Amino acid sequence: MNQKIIMILDTETCDLQGNVYDVGYTVANKQGDILTSFNALVEEIFTDAEKMVGAFYAKKLFSHYAPMLDRGDISLMPWASIVDRIRSDAAEYGVNTLAAYNLGFDRRVMRQTNELLGNGSIFSAPLKMLDIWQFACETKLSSATYKKLARQNGWVSSAGNIKTGAEFAYRFCSGDHGFIEDHTALSDAIIETDILSACYATKKRVPYGVMNGAPWRIVNNNFDGVDPDVHGSKIAEIKA
Repeated sequence: MNQKIIMILDTETCDLQGNVYDVGYTVANKQGDILTSFNALVEEIFTDAEKMVGAFYAKKLFSHYAPMLDRGDISLMPWASIVDRIRSDAAEYGVNTLAAYNLGFDRRVMRQTNELLGNGSIFSAPLKMLDIWQFACETKLSSATYKKLARQNGWVSSAGNIKTGAEFAYRFCSGDHGFIEDHTALSDAIIETDILSACYATKKRVPYGVMNGAPWRIVNNNFDGVDPDVHGSKIAEIKA
């Protein structure tokens, strides 16, 4: 059986149109061993002051990215070069699965940015799709242990629902209950890699291809209500 090689993708966007300014990913196996990683700022978007005015977490643009650029921790690259790197790493490492925390969002904004800046298909071969958020809600975050911990620590939305975002999933999986998500693409992709490996370790069914947009309802046994604050992820950012 071929080994699962997964590209765990994260994006940061600057407006509701889904313009991506920060792309980061790891390539890893199911055990969470990172084979390679990549992070770049999209030159056409990041240098467009008009677009960047609406960036989520805009306060971090200078405090985070300026030092990262100075240190060489991140590159400023044209979109076409970023897509070329994604294709190259996918081919070199035999990537057969694409994953993200709220994959439906990241797929949509990557496609929209690609349509805006035009560079053909991002991936040259079909991949399995895996929403880590869905996987986490079906496994780790549905446990009685997590639910008890979340309520004890106040990881609960204003509507009383247990939060299921990547920050809270990582707190539970890592044991670092004070962890604060950085909200830069590669740092988020790295913690999502750890969450994914913890989900695989449960040996439960893997929900390939399932992207229902609201897996928090599984954890909260809520299949009717809408609580955009419950996951603390990109949907909440858009609706805020």
